[in-house]
Amino acid sequence: MTEQAGTRVGPVMLYSARQKEVATFFRDLIGLSGDLDGSAIWLDASNAQVVVHGPQAPETPDEVRTQSGFVVWFGVADVKAAHERVKRAGRLVGDFYGDYFFARDPDGRFVGIYASEDHQHDHEH
Repeated sequence: MTEQAGTRVGPVMLYSARQKEVATFFRDLIGLSGDLDGSAIWLDASNAQVVVHGPQAPETPDEVRTQSGFVVWFGVADVKAAHERVKRAGRLVGDFYGDYFFARDPDGRFVGIYASEDHQHDHEH
């Protein structure tokens, strides 16, 4: 099987100066579950997570955290190889943070790519 067959989608991330208000919208009106405390608010759907960050999220390039759209994450088996491919293609945004990085697709959308098997949410994004 190719690496793409093992690629996972999620979490979906967004950045907002109204972090708690936005998280409350997704929790109380859309039906996601989760606690509204923390510097990053992780909300759960049945098949993925939505993460609401404030506008000063550490280890996130300025151009990623200041856009108003969503950042969809893709979990890959070999994040180092994916990083090298993205870098060679000129699509890398920011740095490589050990187990994740950001990229920009040809239409300008930001995506996050992470090591799907080792990625633990014990650090700030």
